[in-house]
Amino acid sequence: MLGNRLLLTDSYKLGHWSMYPRGTTGVYSYFESRAGAKFDSTLFFGLRPILREKLAGEFVTREMIDEASRLAGIHFGTDQVFNKRGWEHILVEHGGRLPVIIKAVPEGTRVPTGNVLMTVENTDPEVPWVTNYVESLLTHVWYPGTVATKSRAVKDMLLEFLELNGDPAGVDFMLHDFGYRGASTDEAAAIGGAAHLVNFMGTDTLIGMAAAVDFYGADLDSLAFSVPATEHSVMTALGPDGEFDVLDDMLTQFPGGILSVVADSFDIYAFVDEVVRRKDDVLKRDGKLVVRPDSITEIHPTPESLVVDLAERLWDGFGGEINEKGFRVLDSHVGLLWGDGIDIDGIVEIVAALHRYGFAANNIVFGMGGGLLQKVNRDTQRF
Repeated sequence: MLGNRLLLTDSYKLGHWSMYPRGTTGVYSYFESRAGAKFDSTLFFGLRPILREKLAGEFVTREMIDEASRLAGIHFGTDQVFNKRGWEHILVEHGGRLPVIIKAVPEGTRVPTGNVLMTVENTDPEVPWVTNYVESLLTHVWYPGTVATKSRAVKDMLLEFLELNGDPAGVDFMLHDFGYRGASTDEAAAIGGAAHLVNFMGTDTLIGMAAAVDFYGADLDSLAFSVPATEHSVMTALGPDGEFDVLDDMLTQFPGGILSVVADSFDIYAFVDEVVRRKDDVLKRDGKLVVRPDSITEIHPTPESLVVDLAERLWDGFGGEINEKGFRVLDSHVGLLWGDGIDIDGIVEIVAALHRYGFAANNIVFGMGGGLLQKVNRDTQRF
């Protein structure tokens, strides 16, 4: 039954065909992100997968009609609610294809709230009710649209700070998608992951890349990138006394490029001090060692206070330069990443704290997981 497209709606939609005024031949509906949304504009994205996977082609079959009719009869306790005759008309007259036309702004467009994003209208006067039968399904575009909107809001915020204290050129890699494990389903991770790639080029959500290629024809060669990175199971594999042996092994295995190392398995401060002691080995690398604090501490109970402390430690150990805007930029061989429990508000706190202490935003990148792909709902942008 899960493959029955007639069930891709809300129960109450099944009876609306009989509730329109007698003689109705057309229903014209629109979709918007209403005023009062969290972000004052919406980046429209994600309609194409719904059209291709759910609506296009043969929408209804005889088997679907019979199955939905039986379900509705049990569900409502009567066979008078489900419009079996109407669906049979669509099956016979349109070969099971939906007689509707959908128009939308181009995907990727930023639209101020309170404006139309998409319209739907029936093309057969015999079935005007079909317009809003598909409303519930089409409304699912709220999810990728909200992810794309949030991702873009982070980019806008980072650009504001970079204009003040750093170099905007690297912004496309400053927010990395860590959301696969935090998404509710593979389908959500795929379309949400693709939505993030409208704005940034960093991701660990492989299925998001696949969706961008399959649905939008994205160029895989230039779509999205990641880097070698450890996790706690790697850093703790030799126990507390072997953590720095693991670090040495990583420096040997990856002599070039970006290498991200989680640093809080036992003692974040001791780890960063050890990185400083290995300064010569770090500077030999043709690339950047990214230190990843992954939890707060009793000494620094907020991410922003911990990040500033670690930035100071790395500055004392490796130095760097004062850019033309008067802000500190760490030596190109080291940097920071925060990716634990972060959302846009937390990112603002961190880059603002770095700014206050004279560090450019370029010194850090972010990984957002559940905050990007899961901590959203239809009311975020009031769809």
